[in-house]
Amino acid sequence: METQTEAIELIGNQKLLVERRPAENTLKLLSRDGQLRLSIKITEEGPVLRFEGPSLTVESSGDLAVNVQRLLLHGREGVAISSGADASVYAVGDLKSEARIQDITARLGNVNVKANDDVRLRGERIRLNC
Repeated sequence: METQTEAIELIGNQKLLVERRPAENTLKLLSRDGQLRLSIKITEEGPVLRFEGPSLTVESSGDLAVNVQRLLLHGREGVAISSGADASVYAVGDLKSEARIQDITARLGNVNVKANDDVRLRGERIRLNC
């Protein structure tokens, strides 16, 4: 069976293409200039979403919850996480952080460190109040 394609015209001269192949079906959303913006490939293993274009924005007036077996995030040019209020990171297991340089800054108030066991500082030099 060869590829069968059906086109549906949408508002703003956008198009939805439905492509049917023997092993997969694909829905493609094309912008008014014919550029691919979103594709949903439907395979026997499940759907695969792909976004094209300069950016992607997800907005919600309420909570956004992601519940998966493992969450892997990677930014090829960086990652920024911000909050307009408090932020928390919690892990039942160990929490590790690694970078070339790490800075911890409290703009107003203390930096508090609490351990149920020893607190260990290891470094070539430990410089206090420098």
